[in-house]
Amino acid sequence: MKNTDDAQTSLVTQRLNELMEAKHLSKADLARIADVSRSSVNGWFKRGSISKEAASKLSSATGVSIAWLLGDDTEGSGDLSQEERKLLDLYRQLPGIEQANMLAAFEMRLNELKEFYTRYVLRNKE
Repeated sequence: MKNTDDAQTSLVTQRLNELMEAKHLSKADLARIADVSRSSVNGWFKRGSISKEAASKLSSATGVSIAWLLGDDTEGSGDLSQEERKLLDLYRQLPGIEQANMLAAFEMRLNELKEFYTRYVLRNKE
């Protein structure tokens, strides 16, 4: 059984791999974004840890939270259903402008549903 430090280490490495896959980045890209050497990035994967400064730069450039990248956001993630996690994963893979477009589309659809409900469902109950 792994201890907590090993689990945390694995989570940070997993998050770095997920980030690279979702954003189509290489280790060289991570080094450039974080303004560190390639050997520093290799060290992140070997150690399973990353400095908060480097995580902050990666977070700003890629749109993921620092807490997620560092593996510190686990308290809320268990509350999500499988569908919600899938939606969030898909959302994180979109470029920033497309994320904004999807949020706008969801808000429009929600307003349409509220209007429909108010107009037809509540009226029929009266």
